[in-house]
Amino acid sequence: MKNFKYLFIFVFVLSCGYSPIYQTDQKLNIKLDTIFSSGDKNINREIVKNLDKYRDSDTNNIFDLSISSTKKEDIVTKDKKGNATSFKLTLEVDINLSNISNDKKFTKKFSKDMSFNSKNNKFELDQHRLNLEKNMISQILQDINIYLRNLENDL
Repeated sequence: MKNFKYLFIFVFVLSCGYSPIYQTDQKLNIKLDTIFSSGDKNINREIVKNLDKYRDSDTNNIFDLSISSTKKEDIVTKDKKGNATSFKLTLEVDINLSNISNDKKFTKKFSKDMSFNSKNNKFELDQHRLNLEKNMISQILQDINIYLRNLENDL
């Protein structure tokens, strides 16, 4: 009886149409023809590198993509001497998609922010800041990929 229960769960999971959201090897029915970017070069470089996989699609849904990104770092708190003790890093990415064939336009803004404490060693602080920035860019890329998959379903 116990084996039957596991067999039933296994068959149910296989037949329900489950597919992972973050799977990167699925082909979309979207082709990016031209990609324009403005703003922070590091953020744009990572995003364009990730979206290059959409340039080789064979489809009629051809889009031009415009990326605008900003990075802002603010001091949240200071100590009695006036030295910064915590920071807030904010990354914002605006994407504008315009369909070449039917002139439909889609706009979406992605934003991530994170607070972190200062460190005595400036090198460690810079490395920590870079790691946080990479993680935030990765999260934004996941959001962009989900948005493009949803956009494909709406077309």
